[in-house]
Amino acid sequence: MSVDASEMVSIPRAELESLKAEVRRLRLEVGRSIARARIMADRGPRDDAPTFSRDELAEAWGISE
Repeated sequence: MSVDASEMVSIPRAELESLKAEVRRLRLEVGRSIARARIMADRGPRDDAPTFSRDELAEAWGISE
């Protein structure tokens, strides 16, 4: 793919860096909104899911005192 000189443009470096920063910010915002939607869509543990106390988990993981 060759680019004809008439198709090229130049922009100041500061503007390029500003645009890159804005793209990063927008990607983070989109990622957060997707994560939030997934969290809200998750129904959480079902009634048949076991629940454990902190002490029970520590004992099961072998980290109890």
